[in-house]
Amino acid sequence: MPYVDRLDRGSVRWLTISDPARRNALSAALLEELSQAIADAQGDGVRVLVITSATVKGVWSAGHDITELPGGDRDPLTWDNPLEAALRSIRDASIPIIAAVDGTVWGGASDLVLTCDLVVAVRTASFAITPVKLGIPYNTAGVSHFVNALPLHIAKEMFFTADPITAEQAAHFGVVNRLVGDTEEMRSAATALAERIATMAPLAISAIKAEMTALTEARPMTSDRFEELNALRSRAWTSRDYREGLVAFHERRPAEFDGR
Repeated sequence: MPYVDRLDRGSVRWLTISDPARRNALSAALLEELSQAIADAQGDGVRVLVITSATVKGVWSAGHDITELPGGDRDPLTWDNPLEAALRSIRDASIPIIAAVDGTVWGGASDLVLTCDLVVAVRTASFAITPVKLGIPYNTAGVSHFVNALPLHIAKEMFFTADPITAEQAAHFGVVNRLVGDTEEMRSAATALAERIATMAPLAISAIKAEMTALTEARPMTSDRFEELNALRSRAWTSRDYREGLVAFHERRPAEFDGR
């Protein structure tokens, strides 16, 4: 069963993620299909991509598929995991990518939306990043996406509390480009925005996007600091708290963390 539906409207292609049984959770299979769809769009001469979802009971995406996270002493969010690969495919794509959001967005799916170049969202949408509920040390690349997109203290509150922010708040912080009333208006606004971009010079847009990506990733870091951050993450993913977070998720109960 395909997890990503494709629909062409002129030089704009819509990609709709769909896994209703798991509330559009970002499984490895779905993410790999999404990455391939982004690559295919560039090869097919598409000018603009729009990523949306078949919202399930108000959920745009439940985020990373927790059942696929490794147990034991393994980093749950390595550089080459499917989510990171999909995010890189969005950042490195030569064409603009718009996220069209209607519903709640959780965990890694919020990272995916923030990584898109532009965001159109319904007012009732919300965004949450929830690794601390599971004891997961979110990787440095993922944290940098939030720090680049949001005021630092807002990013900290989102990570430290796991509480969502509303689409209206996200618009206030400059994350959402178009705030709309309902699903129909979302599709109309995203279509209008994509079609407007598609009329512009694609080579210029490609160069400017690449420049913006390079500039926002230009955060000097010494090798010692990088190793220190990796050591801190390693301490977290090998901890009892991480194992407790996964067990509590599967047992559908609040996790009890003790810092070990």
